[in-house]
Amino acid sequence: MGVNLFFVLSGFLITSILLRLTDQRGALKIFYVRRSLRLFPLYFLALLVYFVASASVGSPQPVKTVLLYISFLQAFLPPLITHLTIVPHPDWVVMGFGVLWSLSVEEYFYILWAPLVTFTRARRAPLLAVLASILLLTPWIRFFYPDPKGGQELFLAQVDSLAAGCLVAILWWDYGHRWRARLQLHARWLYGCVAALIALAIWIDFATGITKRSVFDLRVFNATDYTVLWLAWSLWLLVTLAVSGTSAIVPRLLRHPLLRWLGRISYCLYIVHYPIYLALRNYLPHSVALLLALVISLGFSALSWRYFEGPIARWKQHAFRYPMASQPEVPC
Repeated sequence: MGVNLFFVLSGFLITSILLRLTDQRGALKIFYVRRSLRLFPLYFLALLVYFVASASVGSPQPVKTVLLYISFLQAFLPPLITHLTIVPHPDWVVMGFGVLWSLSVEEYFYILWAPLVTFTRARRAPLLAVLASILLLTPWIRFFYPDPKGGQELFLAQVDSLAAGCLVAILWWDYGHRWRARLQLHARWLYGCVAALIALAIWIDFATGITKRSVFDLRVFNATDYTVLWLAWSLWLLVTLAVSGTSAIVPRLLRHPLLRWLGRISYCLYIVHYPIYLALRNYLPHSVALLLALVISLGFSALSWRYFEGPIARWKQHAFRYPMASQPEVPC
């Protein structure tokens, strides 16, 4: 659920930025420089740690694995292939690699979507045609993927959640001023619909995916569960945009300094938490390892933002400003 929410939010954020840059010269270059400065330093530092750790125990990663991850292609090859190319020592390195597939999806989303928005000058007809095709076809790709257990981490299997966020951005850009009052009026009912959709996704998970009764069950799970989730998060995002700036509970909660701080350090937290937990669980009970890993990861991520990511982000904000009046916050 968290990954799907991340993709919907990412599609919305990136498209909202691109729509504001449509008529600005050189904006695409600045967009890619800023994205690279935000994601590459920590990503390649993590890869370096993984490769060195693996080599230090006598199991250096093969060249093809190195090339696979430095080119962000891990979400374009079936997991069964990528996992077989990884030497399984130590285990936290292998699983550390495993969580990076969503960054691969993100990178190629930037590569494909940003030029399309720029070169079409954000004309709605071609953009909406592309998004509608993605939303309609992706569930079928997930359903017919040859290995129903291994296709959930592929770019083509997750791109509909990104497309949903892109669609929300376009709709909000064009019609948000008309919809805001009505969405605010029915916010509670709409949040109830979001909760119902999430409950439906959980039911599908238990009825098909978790129980793994048959290959057909898994195919149904792949085709429907992620679709229900992006519908839920897209509706949640629309309603939350409408009530933002008000005294409603959801926007007040999202404005809380603790959540804003967690959002700021979340990129590093996403990369380091699971490997740290895997390293600790070899020596500690599960619950203790999980709690201690969270504490260590939060501290490590805070230090990373203060001394590594933060300085880079602030320099990026100063040296590569978007040519528009309203700048995104530093973490973007």
